Amino acid sequence: MTLSVLLEGLSVRRMEGLLTVDIKGIAYDSRSVKKDYLFVAVTGYSVDGHDFIDDAISRGAAAIITERAVDILMSQGISDQHPVALIEVDDSRGVLGRLSSRYYGNPSAKLELIGITGTNGKTTTSFITKSILEAGGRKTGLLGTIKYITGDTTIAALNTTPESMDLQRYLRDMVKSGMSHAVMEISSHALQLRRVDGCSLKVAAFTNFTRDHLDFHITMDDYLDAKKKVFDYIEAGGTAVLNWDDPTVRSLAGGLDCNVVTCGTEEGAMIRAVNILSAPGLSFTVQTPEDEFTVHSRLKGQFNVSNMLIAIGIGYALDIDKDIIQQGIQNTMPVEGRFESVEEGQGFNCIVDYAHTEDALKKVLKEARHITDGSVITVFGCGGDRDRTKRPAMGSVASKLSDHVIITSDNPRTEDPEQIIADILPGMRSGKYAVCADRKEALYQAVEAAQPGDTVVAAGKGHENYQEIMGERYHFSDREVLREAIRKLKK
Repeated sequence: MTLSVLLEGLSVRRMEGLLTVDIKGIAYDSRSVKKDYLFVAVTGYSVDGHDFIDDAISRGAAAIITERAVDILMSQGISDQHPVALIEVDDSRGVLGRLSSRYYGNPSAKLELIGITGTNGKTTTSFITKSILEAGGRKTGLLGTIKYITGDTTIAALNTTPESMDLQRYLRDMVKSGMSHAVMEISSHALQLRRVDGCSLKVAAFTNFTRDHLDFHITMDDYLDAKKKVFDYIEAGGTAVLNWDDPTVRSLAGGLDCNVVTCGTEEGAMIRAVNILSAPGLSFTVQTPEDEFTVHSRLKGQFNVSNMLIAIGIGYALDIDKDIIQQGIQNTMPVEGRFESVEEGQGFNCIVDYAHTEDALKKVLKEARHITDGSVITVFGCGGDRDRTKRPAMGSVASKLSDHVIITSDNPRTEDPEQIIADILPGMRSGKYAVCADRKEALYQAVEAAQPGDTVVAAGKGHENYQEIMGERYHFSDREVLREAIRKLKK
């Protein structure tokens, strides 16, 4: 595809050089550039792509997109036989998504693309939605926190929502694999950083809204403004699916210029759950404007009623038959690291959960209390280089809803683990806690303290199989450590 075709319709400040060159690929990382690639210079958290323009040219870039007036240095081996086009734009991030969509054949227009945002519940909701779609014979891709499924290929996720160019490539791969639908988790970071530009959503769902990511968004208003951007990507005739039980999400219903489906347990919801039972799995009656039916699920936890309702609302928006929705709910397996039970024949419960916000931790610990005859023992920490304001709040929740708490590390990144723990401590409302910065040792202590009828909750990491320390990722799995500790205890 020629550069001039790629640039059609884009607003540019300045263009210099040959626009008839045939572009062989797009890159936003100069290390990925090959001959006749288009390099898009994007400003990141700690690295600015504009600082690597010379490197991109030296690797064979035929064109550069930049937000700045950059003088191309001819000392990097560039000659008249290798002309470089320079295109200046106002927002290279937004341009990257739209260019990538065009380069990969506008794949979201060839799929029914469902986007799911919200503070908590995105992952479980996406898996339930995928199960419903596949129960109806719809081949469905997935992009989310745990993994990306693009056909026969499944890879571990690097980000909840991939960078825009990678996202468009994954969607293209889904189309090539014969997929008709795709379910995508959309983070607030992705919306703020315009990773979703170039996408067209058939349905956009909003699960809930509570405090998180204030290291990035600064205020709750900024955070909500970022989340609301998801509705800008809904195609004509598309639908927003909203959690009616969340006051903030509910307040958005009247201001949207699209179809709206509301889901919840409270009166007024278009899709409503009543007669909720929670043992051995969840079941409830679903009331819709036209019908009433019962769903049965293997998932545990009252909080999953909300996740299932959002998925049912998505199915309703896509005109999926109730029998298929019922089958899809029943087919959904427990999601990795989401209220996941670790079983090694011990006489107490062991739960691993990704809960890393105040609201998520509260819901998990309340559910743990429901299944516990004895004491709830909670092991948790807070991530480094992330929102510090939630640390004491999470400490408060843990101390209030647990019988004993062990405060430990959870991806300290470049921060001192002891300082993170110190930030948590002001929220601890009782003396029922211990401090152990070594997460493995903390989990061992919890298992050793557990008595028959107790529940150990390892919160924060869920599906993750690493600890991130000073820029390096070291293998670490809560599930593996808990299994190891239980086996040693039984000897």
